[in-house]
Amino acid sequence: MPNKQSHKLNNVTSLDKKSGSLAYNRFEMQISQTIHMAIELYSNLNYLLVLDHYDDITLFDDDVTPETVSYYQMKTSEDSISINTAISEEWVAKLYEQLNNSQWMIKELGLITNCPPKVSVKFKSEDGKTHSEERKYTAERTPFQSFNQHMVNKIKQDIAQRNGISVDDVDLSKFVHMRTTLSITKHNEIVKQEMSDFLQKKYPRITVESAKTIFGAMMELLTHCQSYESLDKDAEFAEVRQKKGVSKSDFSRIIEESMYISVPPFQEIDTWMEYSDDEKMRAALEYTKLLTDVQIKSDSFAALYHQIRSACKANPRYDNESTKLYCNRVYNLLSLNNPIYSNAYIDVLIVSIIINEWRMRV
Repeated sequence: MPNKQSHKLNNVTSLDKKSGSLAYNRFEMQISQTIHMAIELYSNLNYLLVLDHYDDITLFDDDVTPETVSYYQMKTSEDSISINTAISEEWVAKLYEQLNNSQWMIKELGLITNCPPKVSVKFKSEDGKTHSEERKYTAERTPFQSFNQHMVNKIKQDIAQRNGISVDDVDLSKFVHMRTTLSITKHNEIVKQEMSDFLQKKYPRITVESAKTIFGAMMELLTHCQSYESLDKDAEFAEVRQKKGVSKSDFSRIIEESMYISVPPFQEIDTWMEYSDDEKMRAALEYTKLLTDVQIKSDSFAALYHQIRSACKANPRYDNESTKLYCNRVYNLLSLNNPIYSNAYIDVLIVSIIINEWRMRV
């Protein structure tokens, strides 16, 4: 029969596992929120998003020579988050410290949560009676200055005390609460659907598989950025951008490469190439090899793919040129040193690139 000590140890182990799982999910949710922001800002800003360096999420208005920056802390709860907690846990104070960074002009200091912030205050009226007031702010964006005036004063007093400054000198004009559309349990599914909707709208001919590949590539890149820890706190911006940042141009590159390297259904390739029966049998065999190569991504395949892609880019199809004739023309432009790739295999790869290029045209 287990003793009390072993029962306590089991409870501690269970708590450690639960807290570890919650922490992992919180980090994953930051990645989902970053993808959400990358999609939302895609049409309007040449952004750079940095994870877990300056703050939980940092947004620059340019990925090379930024002028403005916004800092965000992300917090989650099953119900609501009290602004009193944001004060006592120093979330607001830590955001305020960002105002000491004079390298860039600060546009916004944001507290992102998955639930409405709760403002609870007690105050005395002129007649000496104590009053209580509680309100949840459910809007997508709520400036801190819109909170109950007693709470605004409380925030200012806390910041003033921590920084040794006058309450009148505390400026909350850049502080904002942002309520994310993501949930704790389903943030991945939600942002995956957002990505699919975004890509379908931008590229109506995109395949489901390409959309999945793009989402997976963004998740992988952001996870790598978030987990990278060998960076000095005072590292130069260029190094931070390289190790911890994802830009709009990175996102665009992932979209383009994922779409170009995806393999269309064989029936579609057959329609474009108009194979004879014998040609169709050979092409079907090479098609299965191509599917495997796309997954493995060997150095030899990558070299072949980039050579063909460059040749196609430099030598577009003529008007009324058949797909077969175009494949032959591109094939004759290539410098092929690897005998493992047959003519039929290269034709399938060329027509795959042609189809994917067609899909990218709006």
